[in-house]
Amino acid sequence: MTTLAGFLRCLGSVLLLLVVGESRADAGVSEEQLKAAFVFNFAKYVEWPSGVTGPVVACTLGSDAMASALLSFEGRPVSGRSFQLRRVSVPDDVAACNVVVLSDMEPNRMEEVLRRVPVQGVLTVSDIDGFTEAGGMIAMMRVGDRLQFEINNAALQRANLKASSQLLKLARNLSGRGR
Repeated sequence: MTTLAGFLRCLGSVLLLLVVGESRADAGVSEEQLKAAFVFNFAKYVEWPSGVTGPVVACTLGSDAMASALLSFEGRPVSGRSFQLRRVSVPDDVAACNVVVLSDMEPNRMEEVLRRVPVQGVLTVSDIDGFTEAGGMIAMMRVGDRLQFEINNAALQRANLKASSQLLKLARNLSGRGR
């Protein structure tokens, strides 16, 4: 688990991105770049099952913009592992992923992908409405001029993942329900 000081540094970076996001047209920071920073930090502040080695593979389905934004984090460290990105186009390909990011797709396709995600050790993240209610783990949403997130803690626990206490405190809403 990372230190509180490290978490606060990353949180400061995310908060800075949020402030910059208000004037992103001037600064050239897109909403997808902000969401990508959130996804990367979610991966950093989730406790992965013991014995998991190799890179943290984040797979994207849906938005090409999200995949492009996540490229800027490729190779960065996540809990002593390297963050890697893979673009997948079919739900069956998520079996080799540690993080599955769903964006810009129909709710029925989102539910199909969630059914294909392995039960253990895979973090699911999306910006699609109704994501946590459908069994997803972390949903990002725009509330006014801010980007926020909610956590389905029961879904995390079923996957043998644990969000850090700092991440849980920052969540807009915690849900214990979900499939």
